[in-house]
Amino acid sequence: MGSRLLIRLAGRRPVPPRWSTVAGVGAAVALVLGGTPWVALVAVGGPVALACYRRPQRGVLAFAALLPLDGLRPVLGLPDAFGGWKQAMVLTLLLLTFVCPPAARATGPPRRLPPWVPAFAALAVLGVVSAALAGWGTNAVLGLRITFFDALIAVVVWRCPLSRAERDALVTIFATMAFLTSLVGLWQQVVGHEYLRRLGYEYDEAIRFTSGFRLRSFGTFNQPFPFALYLMLAILVVTPFALAEPGRLRSRLYALSLPVVAGALVLTFVRAAYLGLAVGLLYLAFHRYKLLVYGIPFALLAFAFLPTGTTFTEAIFQRESLEERTTGWSDRLDQLAEHPLGIGIGETGAAAEKAARLQGLDPGLQYQPDNAYLKVAFELGIPGLWFFVRMLVSMVLYGRSVERRVTDPERHLAIGATAQLFGLVVAGLVATIFEMVPVVQLFWLMAGVVATLAPLPRVPARPPVPARPPVTA
Repeated sequence: MGSRLLIRLAGRRPVPPRWSTVAGVGAAVALVLGGTPWVALVAVGGPVALACYRRPQRGVLAFAALLPLDGLRPVLGLPDAFGGWKQAMVLTLLLLTFVCPPAARATGPPRRLPPWVPAFAALAVLGVVSAALAGWGTNAVLGLRITFFDALIAVVVWRCPLSRAERDALVTIFATMAFLTSLVGLWQQVVGHEYLRRLGYEYDEAIRFTSGFRLRSFGTFNQPFPFALYLMLAILVVTPFALAEPGRLRSRLYALSLPVVAGALVLTFVRAAYLGLAVGLLYLAFHRYKLLVYGIPFALLAFAFLPTGTTFTEAIFQRESLEERTTGWSDRLDQLAEHPLGIGIGETGAAAEKAARLQGLDPGLQYQPDNAYLKVAFELGIPGLWFFVRMLVSMVLYGRSVERRVTDPERHLAIGATAQLFGLVVAGLVATIFEMVPVVQLFWLMAGVVATLAPLPRVPARPPVPARPPVTA
């Protein structure tokens, strides 16, 4: 049975018996020497690698399914170096797009690049120049990786577009992982922070609290913030399909899972996700899915009658965190005026914190802007902010144009992706969302998917018109 599976995945002849014997002996020796994890890795990774070689799109789907589980590394006792699995997998998939069978790659006439690519390219050039001026220090290198590396996922999808069945599987992955991670988030509220600490999670990292010393759920993620934003993304991309295909089993299961997902989202106490979800749902409601409009009065009514003095209302309406953010922004606006070209990529946010850890410094002393736009402005200056905003606006306009050029079910996916983008754009006002795992990876994944739904053909240059010979009498 194993041989038939390998044949089906790889599309090749059976492995010769002598090599099967060598592999069996090698596995036995490894087991005796205590190499069980490596044997298991090869046993699972071998068929997966063969399947991804035949069609890298399968690796993209596996990547999307594994991303929400990245925060389980402390529980599994994996070393910090294992956190690089995301970059390794992206590079592997990119390499496979060049060596995979031609049938897995994009076919047809040459395609025109999405209109947001020039703005992104200009932003990347600014980042490279900033890193070069900083002497390619630790902060600069980390800043480049965190800011630009994950865009390679869009390149993978562009070179090997997902089929209709694979795009449908991506929606199913969103729905399934949102439900599973939400179950973990609710379970965390039951077991409490002390039990989670014994599992290996750390305070002020994964384990965080809101007003009233109430634990914030973080699911299978490393913090509550990416957990909440992931649930926001999942709801916005799955809801259009559930409303358009109510009789489908996936839609029914998604409807049954919504209370669990919504409860877990509420218990993250992440206002950026609440705000982004509200904006995304409004886009869905007034754009096409009118059934959502009827839920607006009930949502406003429930919001108006929320009991005051509860943990939820205190977390939502507390002014301390917002005042702390705005004070930090206003204090550093003078810095922006003094450095209109930025202070250097990687000097704030996650890159600065990680560089501080590598250098033995206190990461808590590094400035966290809590605003995606100000982060770009502080690091790459006014030009960087201009190209960043222009890229996002171009993505929104391009997504809207794709919606008009495709039919169902691709239109549902395009609309959901645009709703996701609206949610991220708004959430970026109060959080540095484009450096969070898996938010930034999924942002580029969906950008690549939308770009391949209805790519415009590249207009060839017109050949010169030959001059007519002179007419002789």
